[in-house]
Amino acid sequence: MSTPLQAIERLSGWFRNDAAPRWARAAWDDAHGGFFEALDFDGKPVRGPRRVRVQSRQVYTFSMIGKRGWHADAESIAAKGFDYLIRRACPEDGARGCVHLLADDGAVLDDRRDLYDQAFLLLACAARITAAKCDRAAALAERTVAFLDRELASPHGGWRESDRGELPRRQNPHMHLFEAFMALYSATADAAWRDKADIVAGLFDLAFYDAATGALIEYLSDDWKERDPERGQAIEPGHMMEWVWLFGLYEPIAGADRRNIMHALYESAKRHAGDGFLPDAVGVRSASGERRLWPQTEYIKAAFMLSATPDDDFAKDGAAMIDAVFGSYLKQPVAGLWCDQFNGAGAPIAADVPASILYHLFEAVAETERYARKIKEP
Repeated sequence: MSTPLQAIERLSGWFRNDAAPRWARAAWDDAHGGFFEALDFDGKPVRGPRRVRVQSRQVYTFSMIGKRGWHADAESIAAKGFDYLIRRACPEDGARGCVHLLADDGAVLDDRRDLYDQAFLLLACAARITAAKCDRAAALAERTVAFLDRELASPHGGWRESDRGELPRRQNPHMHLFEAFMALYSATADAAWRDKADIVAGLFDLAFYDAATGALIEYLSDDWKERDPERGQAIEPGHMMEWVWLFGLYEPIAGADRRNIMHALYESAKRHAGDGFLPDAVGVRSASGERRLWPQTEYIKAAFMLSATPDDDFAKDGAAMIDAVFGSYLKQPVAGLWCDQFNGAGAPIAADVPASILYHLFEAVAETERYARKIKEP
């Protein structure tokens, strides 16, 4: 098995030398503008409808790649991606945030205002502010959060699922709002964004966390008081790992000690990694052991966020997962691509290479590099 620093170097090298160049060449649609939803396993674009959240994720990812100097074209790709996002997906300059789904040619297919989509729009804005001091991004973020507070605010706390008020309530959009609010605070130093993050942290304590089991509750009633009767027993270990990482970011912002919860979430999630990988979901009838790539990247992030030394068990967990990912998901004939999903028997079942995962991979690399720098400091 690789040492933690060897594993980190391997993952970073793959992302910088293979993934970033591959997606910089192929992710953008020169004919219609915008980012493709997926590539095939030869690295060629797959045409079809485009989720706006993926457009936002790609803007974020290329902004951060450019900011770090990992690819010469990344900043220009991010800038034109953000322009496309505003023109095509944010009517009236984002007076009501962003729509949900675009056609291949950029026409709006679904104009619902989904909370999950707004979270990633805000994250894209934070990235543009960080990478380019973009005034349009700062203004769009302000308009978007004003829309959330004006039209989606729930009397029970947090924000509704969309402008159509679907049920059940989900922790997942709020988790990504938490990420976006912290990113906006980091980009602007505006305490109003930290206050928004505090609201989500309070919701976690109130409704999302089952302290008795150390598990995360995914689906709840409208007033957050009960689990959803059909899906409320579902557990998604990847999200539990994601909260570990997010609370690691939150601690220095809020001056709050979340270590006990972080450790409980980590151990609770890890118990479901029977074959070394995290399944997509457990505790529901449809759960069959299928496992996508993103829960594994969240495992890596959480392990290194909790690690204090390269000799501790967390660092060893993270290194082992990086090795396992290279032996499965990233073991592809075309460099810079991945198989996104395996079934319960370990057979690949992905139909293509979804662009949405580039964001998860970037964050795993960024977190492991942060850890490596910390460990190497005198």
